[in-house]
Amino acid sequence: MSFTQSILVPTDFSEGSTHGMTKAAELAREVGARVTVCHVLDPSPLAPVLDGAAGKHDDDAMEKAIHEALREVIEAHFADIADTKTALILSPNAAQGICHYASKEDTDLIVLSTHGRTGLAHLLIGSVAEKVVRHAPCPVLTVRTPLD
Repeated sequence: MSFTQSILVPTDFSEGSTHGMTKAAELAREVGARVTVCHVLDPSPLAPVLDGAAGKHDDDAMEKAIHEALREVIEAHFADIADTKTALILSPNAAQGICHYASKEDTDLIVLSTHGRTGLAHLLIGSVAEKVVRHAPCPVLTVRTPLD
């Protein structure tokens, strides 16, 4: 039995996140792991809009679009892996949402891309990857996005 049976791959749908997906797919193929590709959506900015009926429709459309984008990620990067699923995580904090989901789903490994920001940019923006590494209930493999 492999140490990794379940891999969680968070994505923000950026080009940089594809590097993490590529590594996650390679690892999943090698060890026969199941893969969950997830996206964290902060519902807070939508709360005032969602009070009306039109807001609920917009929220449904957004969630539908995210699920479709997640399915496209599966097709593009994990099509040859038999056991895959997608997850939309609603959380005002991406790192907390990822860690909570990983704990709830008994994830063995989280694979995510990092932009590798340093200095002022890191201080101002923070790092979801760094927070996940610090608080995850399982090992985390970070894949640095190559600098252009």
